[in-house]
Amino acid sequence: MSLGSKIGLTLLFYIIRIYSWTLRFNAIYLSGEFNNNKKKVFAVWHGQLLPLVLFYKNTQTVTIVSKSKDGEIADFFLKKLGYITVRGSSSRGGSEALMNAASLMERGLNAAVTIDGPKGPKFSVKPGVIYLAKKARGEIIPVICSVKWYKSFSSWDNFILPAPFSKINIYFGENIQVAEPIDRETINYETDVLREKMLELTRVYSKDFL
Repeated sequence: MSLGSKIGLTLLFYIIRIYSWTLRFNAIYLSGEFNNNKKKVFAVWHGQLLPLVLFYKNTQTVTIVSKSKDGEIADFFLKKLGYITVRGSSSRGGSEALMNAASLMERGLNAAVTIDGPKGPKFSVKPGVIYLAKKARGEIIPVICSVKWYKSFSSWDNFILPAPFSKINIYFGENIQVAEPIDRETINYETDVLREKMLELTRVYSKDFL
């Protein structure tokens, strides 16, 4: 990344940080088991990424970022916002990125994965989140948000940009446990379970995003 690009992105980061101070977040935990000691992999829709990233900033949460040019920009902002990033793909169970993320989680850190990203289709669930939870011996927490005022873009994920001073409810769903086996049948079943849980939460708490 050139020096000029870094300067421009740094200025944009400070604008985003000021913008984030105007947002009003409210966390709602739908499971009484949320505060257990198990490591967590937060599963989120790509289109709801921005409000969730701003809510969970400065938590040293592990994220997987692609090695593309767009990924380089995302990596810059996520690090500035207090995330720990791993570059690579989360779509393959044996990828180096997943192994590195699981290794970081062994230190007691949580992780977050955009389950239908980076290219969709919308509301799909890639198996990487399942593999990561298995490798880290953790559990999956479905997370969706409801934003009062926002702009929705015409991208594949209908990416949402909350209006300044918006109220944003963050819903943490019930903990999803994964089994030890990593055979294709088990992975496909657990992927389907996660997708249904995410869609159910979306229908109830964020139906305008459907």
